Amino acid sequence: MDKQPLTRRAALGLIAGGGTLLVSESLAFTQISASRESNIDTSKDANALLGLVDTSGTAEVSGEDDTATVYEVTDNIGSLSESDIDVSVVKLIARDGTETIAPPVEATVRNTGNAQFDVDISCTSKTDDFGDSYQVVLDFVATTDNTSVTATRRTSPTSYINISCTFDYGDASNYRDDDSGDASQPTDPSGTIEKPSGVNDNDGTTATAISVGNEEDLKVGYALPPVDKTATEYEMIFDIERIQIGGGSGTFGFYLVNESGEQLTYRQSLPTKVKGSKSYSYSFTESEEQDIVANYDNLYLILDSDTNGNGNRELEIDYFELKSA
Repeated sequence: MDKQPLTRRAALGLIAGGGTLLVSESLAFTQISASRESNIDTSKDANALLGLVDTSGTAEVSGEDDTATVYEVTDNIGSLSESDIDVSVVKLIARDGTETIAPPVEATVRNTGNAQFDVDISCTSKTDDFGDSYQVVLDFVATTDNTSVTATRRTSPTSYINISCTFDYGDASNYRDDDSGDASQPTDPSGTIEKPSGVNDNDGTTATAISVGNEEDLKVGYALPPVDKTATEYEMIFDIERIQIGGGSGTFGFYLVNESGEQLTYRQSLPTKVKGSKSYSYSFTESEEQDIVANYDNLYLILDSDTNGNGNRELEIDYFELKSA
């Protein structure tokens, strides 16, 4: 495209927005940049060549599929498309000043028509524990053939955004039994999981895996959040409240599979008797750990029973976690 003449209004808007301008001898602009992480005067910033208005307000992000609009962008250049605008999350800043660099949060640009765009943020992945109220620092880059506009903005300190990317085991896509849950593993579940989200936190709230007497042994599963793929050793931790074998003998156990059902670890037995909440830790062989690394973001925990009792088999769990050792 041809270089565009710099209008007085655009120049004033750029200056008011805290930016710098590179111009050629003909006064056609080639690059604009601005860096401001403090709160902004949106009425002035909206008139800059790349109009930026903080709309974070009462925005909240909870879970991987949830999004929130934090900025509106106005194309005062007059030729930008959705693909010409790139926005990235630089960091999150909590109320206590703690900064999270490279958080599991991304920004996407959505064209809303009439040279207007919305910037949405969402979780890119779910972790065992990530969530607080944050200011969001964003980098904006808008480019055409002969124009480049860059800016850094921080959402308003008066409207911290609640962002939670915590993995929710109670989400139907993250567990599976013979009655409910949409996780891909196990493909042949038996028994049920009562209150599956009870294992989210080590807080005394429990989930119970139950296989009714005279039916098949228990076989239920949970999808796991991604683990640290740079680790060389892992451990599986269970906080177990109660185990009921079912009037006979045998064990509850666990093992890990991937989405295809390929077994990655040997079955390990859980304790046969538990009185009160207790924590148990299990390690893996070197080859098992290599398989965990190879499937670090594609892991499923299978819980089963191998018993000969006629009564209910019940496994009550407060918390579990696969973590680097």
